Amino acid sequence: MKGRIIEQGFGVMESFRELPGNVNVHNVTAAMIGTVFAIAGPLMLLINISNEAHLTNDQTVTWMFAFFFLAGIQMMFVNVYYRQPAAIGFSLPGAIVIGYLLKVFPLDQMAGAYIVAALALIFLGLTGLIKKVVRYLPLPIVMAMIAGALINYGLGIVSSVQKDYVGAGLTVIAFFLSRLFTKKVPPQVTALVVGIFVSIFLMKWHATVGNFSFNLVFVSPSFRVPAAVSVAFPLLLLTLADFLKGNGILQVNKYNTPVNAIMTLTGLFGVIGGPLLSPGYTLAGPLTAIMAGDEAGPRESRWVGAFVKGFIQILFAAFVVFLVPFLKSLPGTVINLLAGLAMISLFTNAFDVAFKSSNKLQIGAFFAFIVACSNISIYNIASPVWSLLVGVAVSLIFERENLKASLGIGEQSIKSTVIGEGVAGGGNAL
Repeated sequence: MKGRIIEQGFGVMESFRELPGNVNVHNVTAAMIGTVFAIAGPLMLLINISNEAHLTNDQTVTWMFAFFFLAGIQMMFVNVYYRQPAAIGFSLPGAIVIGYLLKVFPLDQMAGAYIVAALALIFLGLTGLIKKVVRYLPLPIVMAMIAGALINYGLGIVSSVQKDYVGAGLTVIAFFLSRLFTKKVPPQVTALVVGIFVSIFLMKWHATVGNFSFNLVFVSPSFRVPAAVSVAFPLLLLTLADFLKGNGILQVNKYNTPVNAIMTLTGLFGVIGGPLLSPGYTLAGPLTAIMAGDEAGPRESRWVGAFVKGFIQILFAAFVVFLVPFLKSLPGTVINLLAGLAMISLFTNAFDVAFKSSNKLQIGAFFAFIVACSNISIYNIASPVWSLLVGVAVSLIFERENLKASLGIGEQSIKSTVIGEGVAGGGNAL
């Protein structure tokens, strides 16, 4: 309806009645592929972040449960109400930046910062300002910050093989062979399976199996300015960047995205998830590409695949209580290696956007990159924020006209830049 801020959808009961007749092998297959894609690599990356931040099993289970369960609920609602194959997930770059910041700020301040970022999303959604805000994201500098935050994960591949050239080496070889000979199975899945077998037979690994006797951790949020600035600001930017990619993919596939509704919904669930250690949700580009592409069947029924994907994700959330202790008990070299392998596409995408030849903000992007690599903290403000500020400042001095031109690019132009990488390279949000 014209003039509405929150877009109007279909009748929920009507959609449920029509759902069985719209199920087909194509959208169900897309749901299965999307589920494997969303879980295989990112799961080990989250385990690595948890170990480095010294989170307990209960805290890690709570974190992942909130990630997958709450995202699944949102995905089911959006698809049954709006009948669009929109995939709701978490920002993988955001999770990686949060992984570093978990070492800097206590959990209560992190939870408070997550809520601040979520409230900002609600504000953008309810006011309809999201499209204007996204236009002024200096994308190359944001991506340079992401690349800098990821560099240590890439170096972890080398250090893991150096420390365990047999076990970690075999896992890397399995990754490459899988990537060479099949496209149906994500190479991270093959590497994970081989890594587990290597740990059992070569590294005498004693697995820890989880059970249902865990305590859901609720963190009482504390609101502090340094944490709000250091955590909420970069998290908000990364969430918006990922949201733009997902929105662009839907529009390319001729869907009229309910932008304000999805932004508001993800913000509301971000407020709910904050005390459960979840740093928020976004419209996931690569998953949306899987759900909305031609391979997912007739256009008018692709929303069913996304609905099924959300349901499967909720079921998976129930099993993280078993998986987390099991995976956290893997040898450190295997975990670090698998985490590094999981972010290859993300790193190459971020690096490409930041430093490709057509980008006219390369000097600012370079300084944003090296500041992010440094992990500095000044006035209790962490390096991701300084990375963005320094990158923009350098571009203002040395690339002023190019920065103006970049920020003047409309949403459609930015969208066309990032859609291809999200589909081909694995994207940033899961």
